[in-house]
Amino acid sequence: MLAALAMARVSGAQEPVAAQEPPCPLANEKRMLVTQLFFGLSVKGRGPVTPEEWQGFVRRNVTPRFPDGFTVYDAQGQWVNPMSHSVVREKTKVMVIAAEDTAQARAKITEVADLYRKVFHQQSVGVITSRECAAF
Repeated sequence: MLAALAMARVSGAQEPVAAQEPPCPLANEKRMLVTQLFFGLSVKGRGPVTPEEWQGFVRRNVTPRFPDGFTVYDAQGQWVNPMSHSVVREKTKVMVIAAEDTAQARAKITEVADLYRKVFHQQSVGVITSRECAAF
């Protein structure tokens, strides 16, 4: 590793050399991109996103992009509104997607978050990503 870093410095490489990921602990696992998306259900100026609206959004926008599957569960979210600095508590849907870590999968995750913000007039959709070992 030190030799690789020294070579990177000598050759003038712009990016640091990434450490190799350890192997997955189970034989049938592989590294995947695991993403959690946090969708607030409150909509300013109207009632919350209804179960029918949520199911329609998932059917039209998520399922076609991730046909291999995903998990959704209900949660209670809390965040500070950057405009008013007040604490906001709202019902939330959390979606977990495990997919091959490709540029296409990353783009689809961004599309889902952007579409939800647009359709339901949200300030943001929380997104957490990591590379994890998984098998399905």
